Amino acid sequence: MNSDLERAGTCADADAEVLKRYHDDDDDDDDPLALWQQQQHDDSCKTYLMTKGNHGGDMNSLSSFKVHWATTRLIMVLILALSLGTCLSFIAVGVSRANDREDDDFHRDAQDFVQKIQASWAEYVHAASLVHARCRDGTLTRAEFRALYEYLVAGGLDFKAVQFDPHVPHSQRQELEDEARAYYAEHYPHVDYQGILGFEPGLAELSPRSEQPFYYPIHYMEPIVGNEAAIELDYYSSESRIQTVNAALTRGLPAVTSRLQLVKTSEAINRCTSEDVDAYGVVLMHPGVNLTAQPDVWPRDLASFVICVPQLLFKATEKQVKSLAAYIHDSSSADPAKMMHEPDFMGAVRVDVDNSGNVKHTYYDEVSLSSLDGKNMFHRQAIPVANRYWTITVVPVDETYRPHLVFVILGGTIIFVAGVCLALWVYANTVRMRKFNDMKVKAEAEKAQLILKNARQATRAERELNDFIAHEVRNPVAAAMAATSFVKAAIQKDAPLVDENARQQAREDMCVIDNALKFVNDLLRNMLDMHRAADKQLKVNKQLTDVLHDVLEPVHAMLHQRGDRVELLIECTPPNLYVMTDSLRLKQVILNLGRNSAKFVNEGFIRLCAEVVDGQVQLSVEDSGPGIPQKKREFLFAKFQESLDRLSQGTGIGLFLCKNLVELMGGEICLDDDYDSGVPNQPGTRFLVKLKVPPVEPPADEPAMMVFHDDVEQYTGDEMVVGDGGVDSSQEGMEKKWSESTDETCPTGSSELAAASPRSNGVHNMTSSIPKTLPKNLSVLLVDDDSMIRKMFSRAIETVAPTWTFRQAANGETALRITETEQFDLIFMDMYMASVEKQLLGTETVAEMRVRGVKSRICGLSANDKEIEFLNVGADAFAFKPFPCAHAALMAELLRVLYS
Repeated sequence: MNSDLERAGTCADADAEVLKRYHDDDDDDDDPLALWQQQQHDDSCKTYLMTKGNHGGDMNSLSSFKVHWATTRLIMVLILALSLGTCLSFIAVGVSRANDREDDDFHRDAQDFVQKIQASWAEYVHAASLVHARCRDGTLTRAEFRALYEYLVAGGLDFKAVQFDPHVPHSQRQELEDEARAYYAEHYPHVDYQGILGFEPGLAELSPRSEQPFYYPIHYMEPIVGNEAAIELDYYSSESRIQTVNAALTRGLPAVTSRLQLVKTSEAINRCTSEDVDAYGVVLMHPGVNLTAQPDVWPRDLASFVICVPQLLFKATEKQVKSLAAYIHDSSSADPAKMMHEPDFMGAVRVDVDNSGNVKHTYYDEVSLSSLDGKNMFHRQAIPVANRYWTITVVPVDETYRPHLVFVILGGTIIFVAGVCLALWVYANTVRMRKFNDMKVKAEAEKAQLILKNARQATRAERELNDFIAHEVRNPVAAAMAATSFVKAAIQKDAPLVDENARQQAREDMCVIDNALKFVNDLLRNMLDMHRAADKQLKVNKQLTDVLHDVLEPVHAMLHQRGDRVELLIECTPPNLYVMTDSLRLKQVILNLGRNSAKFVNEGFIRLCAEVVDGQVQLSVEDSGPGIPQKKREFLFAKFQESLDRLSQGTGIGLFLCKNLVELMGGEICLDDDYDSGVPNQPGTRFLVKLKVPPVEPPADEPAMMVFHDDVEQYTGDEMVVGDGGVDSSQEGMEKKWSESTDETCPTGSSELAAASPRSNGVHNMTSSIPKTLPKNLSVLLVDDDSMIRKMFSRAIETVAPTWTFRQAANGETALRITETEQFDLIFMDMYMASVEKQLLGTETVAEMRVRGVKSRICGLSANDKEIEFLNVGADAFAFKPFPCAHAALMAELLRVLYS
């Protein structure tokens, strides 16, 4: 309670302070950090006061009802939960046991069915062995073979044909054909005997067999009627039959062919079934057994059975007692090496058993094995069939194995209904009180939602600001620390700053430090401006502004350090263009847009323009850069949008702030979609700032060349703005970002502690064999996208190797072009180089250099652990960023890079 009173008092005092601050005309001169802290405190107080207001005096009146209602609900929930749990448990156990029982019955019946198929197949194998034993000595007559066939049929064996296939050398072919021709002419005159037949290359129909070293013709076969087309068919004339013959003779065991469309007459539709369905047959070939009395003549001849798969299924299911369906697939036919992943369909049958025990067989068309996986219940088993494996899938038919759940569901329902009735009885005692208090509970819920919404909004705003500060403050502080280390090293010499060059470098370092500190102050101010601009609380001080001298020329002065390849232009029409606006905010917008252009324009121009369009003042910033991708234009002015460069560096707050500032001044900012720079392959970008105010006449009592500030240098230090990829310092060369560093570091180095550690930069320490001094003359190429990093890195190395020469490249493509005409002793290669368009990674550049025959020693650089990536593509060493700046540590690191 005391803490609540103290907090309420604090918030009341803060309210008075806020009123004072918001009515203060000199608001922009307050400390930005203090203003931001005050605003966060205000949000916290608003949330606290709203929460206390929503939980006022009616809480006591509701408390007793809530306790009673909560108790009643708890009892009802327990009753319903207990009854529901009992009901579900009863049903679940009953259903599970019923399903398990039916599932067990099904799998037991399916296994019995599979065993019947195996038993039926074993009968065929046994019969084939007996046929071979009867025919192997070659003395069997055709009449005796006919008697053997009749014995097999009388034994209940169902097959299409029984055959004996002797091994016939070509020298015996004529004798065999003469004997057969005479036999068929006498006993089967309707047979057009043509001798030994086979499948000749290039012919689809059977034809007389060409001369071969040997044959395996179907010389003995019964019955003849219906099988005339297979008389004297050479089993060694088609690929599938040749494989089966070789398998039987090589293994000395029975072998079976893959599925076959049996040889038939032109009038026959299907030799295996009378139904118009897909039905296949197989040929079982038996080489007989090795007899001790005839060890040198085995294996030679074959006994074979032509078996239809539907016949096999019929034999296995003719005494079936429950309805089911069975599918047979040849698993041995699946060959992933030949892109044959689906086993061959052999046959399928549906067996329907009525109440009287009558069995009806229905044969199915071809069905793939994978399509059967979606069945709710199925039994699958692979069985060996001679030299092959068949997969048999058995599935239930209709509702044969459906569990009986009537009594299970009825019992569960009774249990649940009893529980519901008991819960309703309890509920009836409290329903009147609940209705009476419904409105109060609803109002309470709405208040709670409002409080939660406000709290979330405050938390989100605070998180966004914290993320922005953490990103933006770190980089300039790191740059200031690096510059401080240089100044510190310079002034600690025995004769500090004795020459003009040393003094000039110290002045530049102090400028970096000064700009970094000013940047932090202006960053906090801009951050507060962004927050207040979004809430329409930022004040705009409009005054008479000379567009050319107060806006365009100061921005031009801050952007002019871009090198000879980028031309910075100013166009103001008319030259003495005046307008009533906030010159400070307008400069902030134009400078931000100009810095965004400066990031991505490597050559060409950046043009700052002002003109009068349709009687209103319009400013624009246009360039000859690579342009903005179409997919990023939709969210170009969104807060914290994705950065424009490919590596997504920066918070993306710059254009959002520009948009808010222009809107506060009553204007509009947009991207000109129709702009084209005129430079080949560089479409460029043009931002339009429409002030939506007419120009005013120049003042008669002031000179035409008036400026807003006393000098450009002062403005350059005071006006830091947030760019789209981060905030830039106005110091020369700092064009893209401030680089991270630690104490005693420069933008590309690691700390001294890292250099002295047992394993520095991902590689082992130097051994005693490494030289203690650096070479006097080396040519070095530094590849990094950041000009400031390249500058500081070169300066750092010059402190320990003043005679080395340096060459710089901003990306991998430039480095490859340079190495075509110049040779370097050492190359430092950064990993990531940001750009609007895709640039080569450091590893890609190193790999390409090695392909082109560059023999230089290459050291990869990155703030991330990329040692393995660099070494794998041909780099000789790797170093972590940042690089050490202290003399001893830098010397050790360079020696490691050169000699480790």
